[in-house]
Amino acid sequence: MRIKSVDLFPIVMPLKAVLTLPRGASRTLAEGKQNILVRITDEDGETGWGEAGPSRRWSAETTQSCYTSLKHYLAPIITGRDIFDIAGLHEAMNQELAPGLDPGQPVAKAAIDLAVHDLICCKMKIPLQSWLGAKRRDRVEIGRLVSAPTPEKAAEITREARAEGYKGFKVKVGHDADLDAEVMTAVVEAADGGFVWPDANQAYSLQQAQTFLRHIENLGVTLFEQPVSMADVYATKKLLSTTHITIALDEAAMGLPFVIDMIRRDAIEGLAIKISKTGGIYYARQMCDLALNAGMELVGSGLMDAPIGFAAAVHLYAAYGIATPVDLNGPQHIAEDYLATPFPMEGQAALVPDGPGLGIEVDEDKLAKFKLDLDL
Repeated sequence: MRIKSVDLFPIVMPLKAVLTLPRGASRTLAEGKQNILVRITDEDGETGWGEAGPSRRWSAETTQSCYTSLKHYLAPIITGRDIFDIAGLHEAMNQELAPGLDPGQPVAKAAIDLAVHDLICCKMKIPLQSWLGAKRRDRVEIGRLVSAPTPEKAAEITREARAEGYKGFKVKVGHDADLDAEVMTAVVEAADGGFVWPDANQAYSLQQAQTFLRHIENLGVTLFEQPVSMADVYATKKLLSTTHITIALDEAAMGLPFVIDMIRRDAIEGLAIKISKTGGIYYARQMCDLALNAGMELVGSGLMDAPIGFAAAVHLYAAYGIATPVDLNGPQHIAEDYLATPFPMEGQAALVPDGPGLGIEVDEDKLAKFKLDLDL
């Protein structure tokens, strides 16, 4: 069965909150949450949905680059291909947009990958989790992202989130090591036994990261996500040798070649998995298998995912049995989305949808409402 057509739907959804990274706001309220939805149709007329939701201050891809990559390069090269040849599909995309240490325009490629996986599983009338071959969990706990300028504000956010049923709290750090440590202390105290972990998004120098770690090592924190530059292998190894806290790679874990090299250098203990940064389910599951077989800790994460990416992540993280709360903060920031019916939740746990494919239904009338004009 072959791909007959690939349709693109650029959209912008309203935001209710802004996520601030060390480089600045991930997206402003004025920008909204911009995504490129992809609908792939096969020769039988069946469809699958994917999406690209880049964050320009997290990686180099933008809404515009994803759209032009999909429109001018990826969609033409996959049209006519066998939908079940996922390895061949990625090989074709990689011939068109070359990979390096990362998959090469991974967020754009992930949109195609998700749509094909959704289509295959819909044709087979099975959930994506069944295609992944593991049902370790039927839900994943969603963590609350805490991004606050002061310890007092961070504690307030955490207490409110705890009252709402959140059990995990990811704290954005990477500004000032001493102040960040005060923020972490406030969150740990307010979390009242909840799982708390910091994420610096590469912002610290080695010295800053060491200072921060000295402050937090007695707080019961067990995980620190991407403290230093993804390219600074020396700093990563130095931190691993000086702390009992697990150092998990995020930006450094985009592609398998670099992760394998880090394993060979004894410079890795944990991996934060994002489906979009790896280029889709195809590579994300390989990275999960590699991590589990190497005895590393798996952490679930996202890029403020809208429902398609959110659903794919829930299927994957549940299949691989990630028990700690995951950073899928799309619902925390997106005010209104394109689903026909809400995503299944139980408290602050996202349930694995039991319908075929991703198990969600896209409302195309809402896509028209959210239409983003891109003349590219």
